[in-house]
Order: sequence, then structure tokens, then C-alpha cells
Amino acid sequence: MTERTPPRPRLFLDARATLGESPVWDVDAQELVWTDITPGLLHRTSADGLRDRSLPVDPPLPSFQRRRGGGLVAALEDQIVLTDDDGGSLQVLAAVELAKEGMRLNEGKCDPFGAFVVGALDPDGAPVAGLWRVGPDGDVTMLRDDFTTTNGFEWNDDGSEIYLTDTDRETIYRASWDAEGTLGELVPFSSGGSHDGLARDELGEFWGAVHGESVVVHLDRDGEVVERIEFPVPLLTGIGFGGADLRTLFVLSAREGLDDDQLAEHPLSGGVFALGLDRAGRAPFLFGPQA
Repeated sequence: MTERTPPRPRLFLDARATLGESPVWDVDAQELVWTDITPGLLHRTSADGLRDRSLPVDPPLPSFQRRRGGGLVAALEDQIVLTDDDGGSLQVLAAVELAKEGMRLNEGKCDPFGAFVVGALDPDGAPVAGLWRVGPDGDVTMLRDDFTTTNGFEWNDDGSEIYLTDTDRETIYRASWDAEGTLGELVPFSSGGSHDGLARDELGEFWGAVHGESVVVHLDRDGEVVERIEFPVPLLTGIGFGGADLRTLFVLSAREGLDDDQLAEHPLSGGVFALGLDRAGRAPFLFGPQA
């Protein structure tokens, strides 16, 4: 039996992003869309990585997803907004009440039923960050309020189970889920490492970017580590599938928090990287009522 050769990352775009996040593949435009959170820039990068447009949106811009019929749903500091495909024509859909000053919204993804699920972070690491479900009609439901940094969402094939991450607790959890956003008991799925982004592939396995460790980990269906893939930058962030066949895993990174010596040692920090895989992911779920 031939041993599988681990995939090797390649630099897709030397973006020098302050805090790259939320990679979303636009299957219609065949572009990678992502955000640089701190300056509030929405990036649209061509499939070959040769062309990149940065479009200003209100900072911070922690996360976004595509809407059914066109446009985006996005998280700002404490608001959920609707925009066009380039981040313009901004309309406030809902406001979210954060627990204290200095916090902001963070990871946001659409569930299989068309809702936007978004978390928050507390820079001090206190367990007061929330998790909310925002429906297409703007209805907001708080699901929990005891995370430190709510991150890394995924769902199983029929949407009956959610996977979500508390970065500071170094744990990915799993829980039951349904079309109304009913969140069941959190059960640890995988522990160890400050996981940021999380992506699930067509085999039901997971890929997670570990912030501060220069690695992406490949987890099996039971949450066990299958392999660790080294990257040339320390602060890995968002992660998601894309490319024409959805067999490219895009991994984002950050420069924020690195001093001059660290940036000199890791000059590709803030870049977008690509891993060619032997399996596909799925196209991102869309925001809006299902047809």
C-alpha cells in the first residue's frame, strides 16, 4: 500500500493582510472572497490568484457569507448588515448586544437552512462571548453567552449537528441543531490547539487552522488528528474550500500582533495560502429563505 504524500501549502496571494479571515468561494464569479478584518476591506481574488480587488466596508469586518439571489450578509462590530457583492449599498439587518465594551462580533457562517450564525470574542478572554442565530427576516436569537472566542462553525450533511469552536478553550464542540437554530448540549469533539477556522470535506472529515502554531490539522470523523501540515507563518486564521472543483483548501493568515523581528522571520504573514487536496469540500451555504 502506497503511503499518502501530505499536501504542501503554496502561496496563493502575498496579501500582507492585517487580519485575514472568512474565506468564501463565490461559485458564480469563480473568485475567492475574504475579509481583512481590522481595516474593513472586502477582497475579491481571481481563481489564479493574479488579480485582487480590495473594497472598503465599515471596519471592523469580521465575517460574511453570500446571499441567495446575490449580495452578502456580513458581521460588523455589533451589527449584521446586507450589502451587494462588492460590500456596497449597506443596509442594517439587525443589531447585536455585546456583553461589554471592547468586544466585537467574530466568526459567521450560514447554516444549511439559510440562517446566519455568528459569534463574538472578548479580547480579555472572559467567558462572556455570545452565539446568535440571525434569520433572513432579521430575527435575532441568542443561543449562548459563555464563550471566550466563538469560532470555526460547520454542520453535518443534513444539518442536524453543528460543530463550533471556542478558540481560547482550545476545544471544538459538537451539538444537535435544527432549522430553528435549537442548540443542544455541547460535547467536546476535539481538544488541543487554539483552533480558528474550521472546514468540513465531502468525506465528513475536518480541516482546522491552529492560531499561533503554524499548522493546519486534518481531523477524522471522530475528531482525531490524522495529519499536521506546516505553514511558513505563525498566525493562521480562516480556512475554507474553493477552486473550480472545490478541491483547494484556502488558508488565511495575519500580521497583526507580530513585531518587526517576527515579520522579518515570517515575511509571508498576512498571505493567502492554498492546499490542493484529494477530496472536495462543499459550496458554502447561502443566506436567505430556501426555495
